Amino acid sequence: MTTKDGHMYAHQQHHYRQQEAQTASPAQLVLMLYNGTLAEIARAGRGLAASPVDLADVHDCLTRAQAIVTELLVTLDLEGGGVMAANLASLYDFCLDRLVAANIAKSADGLAEAADVLTGLRDAWEQACVLGHPAPVAVVVG
Repeated sequence: MTTKDGHMYAHQQHHYRQQEAQTASPAQLVLMLYNGTLAEIARAGRGLAASPVDLADVHDCLTRAQAIVTELLVTLDLEGGGVMAANLASLYDFCLDRLVAANIAKSADGLAEAADVLTGLRDAWEQACVLGHPAPVAVVVG
């Protein structure tokens, strides 16, 4: 594939993702956020295992993952969501702590823990979406 083809493909992917996000339901958007975070964590892990390590790329991946988890955290309705929202906030804080520590140390330590928590949340959310019963609307402000 030539560089020109690669740029065209990347542009098409970006356009497709934009369309997907614009037409997604709030529940599907949350699922997309989980998937995006997990993809960035996996990419950072692969980057840290590479030789040589591309520190800038790893930093960018972890920063994007942190931004997504922060977005999930700040959109929680802690008043209306009750215990469920408070528990999610604690889990997101845990993940953010691991991601920030990994980024500062440029180490994969903690990435698996964050990915495990987020995978569990993503899988539960995905199952709820399939069944047509995502978490109560009070938990996610949209």
